[in-house]
Formats: sequence, C-alpha cells, structure tokens
Amino acid sequence: MARFLPMTADEAGHRQLDIILVTGDAYVDHPSWGAASVGRWLQAHGYSVGIIAQPTWTDVDAFRVLGRPRLFFGVTAGNMDTQVNRYTAARHLRTNDAYAPGGQVGLRPDRATIPYTSRCKQAYKGVPVIVGGIEASLRRFAHYDFWQDKIRGSILLEAKADLLVYGMGEHQLIEIAARLEQGEDARSVRDIKGTAYALGGKETPPADATLALPSLAECRADPLAFNRLTLLMYQQSNPHCGLALTQKHGGRTVVANPAAIPLSTAELDRLHELPFAYAAHPCYREPIPALRSIQGSVMINRGCAGGCSFCALTIHQGKDVVSRSKDSVVREVKAMAHRPGFDGIVSDLGGPTANMFHMRCTSDAANAVCRRVSCLHPVRCKHYGTDHKPFIDLLRTVRTLPRVRRVYVNSGIRYDLAALDEEFVEELAVHHTQGQLSVAPEHASAASLQLMRKPKIEYFTAFMERFKKACQDHGLERYLVPYFQCAHPGTGPEQCIELAIYMKAQRLRPRQVQMFMPTPATLATAMYVSGVDPYTKKPVVVARGWRERSRQRALLLYWKREEAPHVREALQTWGRSDLIGRGPRHLVPPGPAWGAWEKRGQDGGGLRFDTHMGMKVERASRQEEAEEQWEAVTTRS
Repeated sequence: MARFLPMTADEAGHRQLDIILVTGDAYVDHPSWGAASVGRWLQAHGYSVGIIAQPTWTDVDAFRVLGRPRLFFGVTAGNMDTQVNRYTAARHLRTNDAYAPGGQVGLRPDRATIPYTSRCKQAYKGVPVIVGGIEASLRRFAHYDFWQDKIRGSILLEAKADLLVYGMGEHQLIEIAARLEQGEDARSVRDIKGTAYALGGKETPPADATLALPSLAECRADPLAFNRLTLLMYQQSNPHCGLALTQKHGGRTVVANPAAIPLSTAELDRLHELPFAYAAHPCYREPIPALRSIQGSVMINRGCAGGCSFCALTIHQGKDVVSRSKDSVVREVKAMAHRPGFDGIVSDLGGPTANMFHMRCTSDAANAVCRRVSCLHPVRCKHYGTDHKPFIDLLRTVRTLPRVRRVYVNSGIRYDLAALDEEFVEELAVHHTQGQLSVAPEHASAASLQLMRKPKIEYFTAFMERFKKACQDHGLERYLVPYFQCAHPGTGPEQCIELAIYMKAQRLRPRQVQMFMPTPATLATAMYVSGVDPYTKKPVVVARGWRERSRQRALLLYWKREEAPHVREALQTWGRSDLIGRGPRHLVPPGPAWGAWEKRGQDGGGLRFDTHMGMKVERASRQEEAEEQWEAVTTRS
C-alpha cells in the first residue's frame, strides 16, 4: 500500500477514487486521526480512498482536486468539534489550532461540516455526501450552541447531507460503501445501525421500536423538553437494546437508528495494525502540534464506562470499553521501536481511561438490557469487572521490550478504580509516571460531584495518599497534578469556596483550571440550558456570564498574587469576607478588591484583549495556552 493516502490527482495516479474524505484537520497518517483511521480501514476493505484536508471552503475547486468520487464524499470537521477547536470557554478565539500546520488558526470555518458538505454537493452534483466525526455525531439532533446561545437543529438538515454516521463509524462506512457499490441509492441505505437520516415532508418514520423525542420547536420553547431529549439520547445509547429515535424539525423528521455494535477486540487490533505512516503528509512544511503531543503514544482501548455529565464519550465511543489484545499492543510497540527517531520512550499507553483496559460488563444478559449511563455512578454496578491485572501485565511486558527504556501512562486514570488495587497504584507511581501524573478529581464538593457524576473526593484523597506513599517508599520525587473544574452546573459560590478550602488544606496549587464549556449533547449542557437536573428534576444553580464564571476561576487560583484582587471581590460579593486575612484558615490576604472582569489584563494579570471580526481575541500567556490545550485534549474523541 502507498505510504500515504493520496491528496492530489498525481498521487492518486489520475484514476477515479471510490471514496474521498474531506476533513477540517491537517492529514496526519496516524490511527488517532479520524480521517486517516477511517481511510485506512476503507482501504483495507478494498476501496480506493483520497483525502482533502483543510480545503479553502469558499472555493468549490478545492473540492475537485481529486476528481469525482465513484461512491461518496465523506465529510468530517476533524478530531474536535469546530467550535471547541476555535473558541475558548470564554468564547474568545484561540490563538492556535493543534490540528493545523504550525498551529495556524483560520484554516477551517465555523461548524465546518456544513460548508464542506455544501461545497461537495456543488463540486459534483449527484454524488452522495455522508457526514460523520465528533461534530456531526453530537449534533445529530437538536442541540445547544454555546457560541450562539441558542438551540440549533440537527446538523444533518443544516448541512443537507444524504446520511449521517454517528459514533466511531467503521462498521457503518463499510456497509454503506458495499451497498452503494451494489447499486443501491443513498436514500435506500437507511437501515444501518449507527446512522441517521432525514425524512421528506411526505414520508413517515418507521413505527416499530421507535421512540419520538421532543421536537425542535418544543426544545426551543421549553428547556425541560431539551432536558428530556438529552436524557432519552443517553438512555437509548446501548447498541444492544436502544431504540431508533425520531425528532420533528418542522415538516421534516430526523431518524437515528440504534447505535452500532462496537468493534471487537480482533477488529480493533486489525485497525491499529494497518500500515499507518505515523507522520504528517509530506506536503506540510511546518509541524502539526497535535502529532508532537502524541508522538510515542499507543492507544490500547476506546469507550468509557464512567458517564461523566460533561463528557459525550458515552454517546460517541460508547459505554462498553473495547480493548486491544496484549499481543497487538506489543507488536505495535516493537514496530515503533524500529522507527527513525524513536528515543526509547513510550510516552503513553492508554486511551480515554487507561486503567479500564479489558474492564467490561461481566454479564452479557445484563448488558443486553442495561439503560444505565454509567457503570460507576452513583454506585459501581455489581456486574462491572474491575480487574487491573491485564493492564499491569501489559505494562510490565512492554517496559521490558528491547529498545524500550521507559513506558509512561499519560492518559486519564480513574482513581476510584485504581484505589481498588494497591499493586496497581504502586506500579503506576514507581514505573510509569514521568515526574508528574495528571488526574481529574474535577471538584471537592459532594453536591457538585454528584451532578458531574464523578466519584467522591475521598476517593481522590485516598489515591493521592497512596501514590505519595509509594513514591516515598521508593525514594522518588513524583507529583500528582489534579485538574479541577469551575462553573459546572450545580456549582455556585458555596461549592466553589468548598473546593478552594479543600485545595488549601491539601496544599494543592493547580496551574490549570478548566472552566466548564457547554458542548453539544452532554447532560451537563442540558443542565446549563434548563437549570434543572435531568435525573432528579430538581433546580441547580448555573453560573452564567463571564463575570460569575471568572469569579469561580479566580477563586481556584487564590494562591496566585495577580488573582488576589479578583478573589477578594468574589469573596466580598458572596458574603465570605471572613476568608480574607493572614491566618491559616484564610484564602487571601487583605488588600484592594477589583472585579472589573471585562478590563481584566490591563493590570499585568497575563491577558490582553483585542477585537477582531466582532469577537474578543485572547492573547494568552504560556499558562493560558496550556489550559487551552488541556481543554482540547479533554474533549477529543
């Protein structure tokens, strides 16, 4: 096979390709890049595939560079939702794009799926256009757009695509390609799991095993209807028992078939052992920042059983964790060790949650009817297996391979699961931590954690103490780096102060604080929109507006001198001036209070704002840039 999938007619040998993939990311031939992964998977099944990466979306000729595809165009905005990629949680334009050469911004439009689809249809009339990826997947029904502060309709209708593939897409795309190959019309390919389609005004939705969601008009008129929509999407996300979902959009109806069955271990092995180049296409003259951040990493699983409220993995990758075989991972590391430039370091052996490797439901019968969004919250399901031995065995094997000097785990660690295995915590601390280990307790308030669907802070405290002890016992200087989140629905002044007091008691001074960003299709976003917990139907406090959200962020950075005026203003506003002073129970020393949030930065606080295209452009310090990168990592699929 060719080292890279073709990007030009010359590279394609001037032959007609079966499928052309259009992506908002630069083309990096690596299994972590959706377009590359899907492209190689289709190629392995006998189809010729080309890639148009980051085309000029205003120029239809940019979509003709590879000619007319024989079967279909596949369109994706890229590895991230376009809006998350382009804007911060404060709706400021980011100063870099990790998926573009040299980090250059502006190479993709807002909601890229929509203009890309339009240009594909203009370029070659009659060619089916199928949209997919994280942006299309999470916007398949009515969704809240934080950047416009409105409920938008299904991206399938907005883009006027022929079909939408949601989830990871491998099974769906192979079946779609095969059926189009056999001469079926795109309108007849509507019974494939993990796809969504739009009915015409005179068509009626299927009657069997179908659940009607609140309509677009109902969601716009009643936030509680939007809550019901989101909760029903999650409850019907199990591919083994989920129903087809329909939603009215005026005179039209969007239909989403039940979720696709995940790849098996053997299929996941095959996917990751396809002949990827593990490099950016040679047309680029500048490095792709996101590739640099994962160079030397190996993905060992996908999916997550955690079901956190602010994360959409459950309805994209799925709740069922699928893990690669140990032998497959070992083969990939051995191959990596012989690549030019390998320095003996495996930078990450992980996935969405690394220590869920080969953890799964131990009862097929229970899983076949399960409607739980999380296997771990509010209590761990009795059927969920929590054995760390497969992961420990894998780590021990990989670190002894020839040419491998160190193996690190830099992916997420579920610390409540890790706490169940003392041997694993010691193994992680002693052998697989590169100076510091990042974990995400998110908060300390029991009320906030309940709404986040995260474990109690006591689990993190116990894990932290066990990790410290393991390091001390072996004479190692290693640290935990906790990630905390502010402004999540259900987190008001009281909960924010509780977290700040916890951080001071534990002597935690995180340099990065995540500000909650309402992203499409999450339970937390439904809470943000409605102010109501979808499960309990009880009201929750919601921090809205830059001022209130920034107060929470400032408080979690109370120990930084430049934040002191803002912390004092927040505490005084919230009626907690008792926390201002010089004693051990105080958060900030006495001094002036200043809360002019819209002018923040002119005092040398690290930010400066300019106006550009009607938006605030955030000129960030290095620390702020690191925060933006962390936001991107946590929303990746």
